[in-house]
Amino acid sequence: MTRVDLYLLLTAIIWGSNYSVIKFVLQEVPPRAFNGLRLLIASLVFLAAIFLTRRREDVARITPRHWGVIVVLGLIGQFGYQILFIAGLERTSVMNASIIIACTPAAVSLLSAAVGHERLPLAHWLGTALSFVGVSLIVRGGAITGVSSPTGDLMMIACVLCWTIYTVAGRPLLASYAPIVVTGLSMAIGTMLFLPFSTADFARTHWADVRLVAWICVVFSSLLALNFSYTAWYMGVRQLGSSRTSIYSNVVPVAALLVAMVWLGERLQGMRLVGAILVAAGVLLTRWGHRPAPLEEEDAPAET
Repeated sequence: MTRVDLYLLLTAIIWGSNYSVIKFVLQEVPPRAFNGLRLLIASLVFLAAIFLTRRREDVARITPRHWGVIVVLGLIGQFGYQILFIAGLERTSVMNASIIIACTPAAVSLLSAAVGHERLPLAHWLGTALSFVGVSLIVRGGAITGVSSPTGDLMMIACVLCWTIYTVAGRPLLASYAPIVVTGLSMAIGTMLFLPFSTADFARTHWADVRLVAWICVVFSSLLALNFSYTAWYMGVRQLGSSRTSIYSNVVPVAALLVAMVWLGERLQGMRLVGAILVAAGVLLTRWGHRPAPLEEEDAPAET
């Protein structure tokens, strides 16, 4: 296992834990205020890391076409994903959200195949179909049990689509620029778009009443779940490819379910359990017999 693999494994564990962290903080801080704050902190850290180091040279040579891609990444992968994620998690359970996110590897592989990055075997298509059947059962199960709303589950499905586009569309840029540059600039753009939606929540939040443990969670969700994890994700995309990197999304629901059961007392049962089993089976099937195609020259990993 390489250093990048270890980073991606740690990223998956952090993201899995982050579901419960966010659920906890939302008891004290309104969702858009919390997300706006953590995005602002993470963006400032990224920009400082870029412009106070030699990475600022990367920014100076970004072409207009690549700036256009970075803006799209910020719009879809940062602003779109974050606004859907925080609103969806507010309306659904940690278990539902994390299991739906487990469809990400299949979605990333499908889009990678569609844009010509790799060819997929029949097992991959069957696994994808099985995963989405499982997701539909999770959505229905949440509505029946009253644990979550269909709207929240559908928002999490939209998150999968946003993250898939963000992962695949950003890959060509990583041949020319460091992951921290692509991630940092796109996050700064997404943050600027998100902040106007959070001003009302900022104004009505009694920040002096927020407990220290909630502030610690904000720092965790900013520096680890955003700064470290987003950079590690694009490091994986650059060095391992989109599909292989997305495999680590499978660890996210496992970590999320374990933390939620211990911390939040959630339970996995009934139709949601059946859906979870189908998603897990589908994800495993997408990896059975899978052989990624070699990187194209324009997608070759740049020097770390």
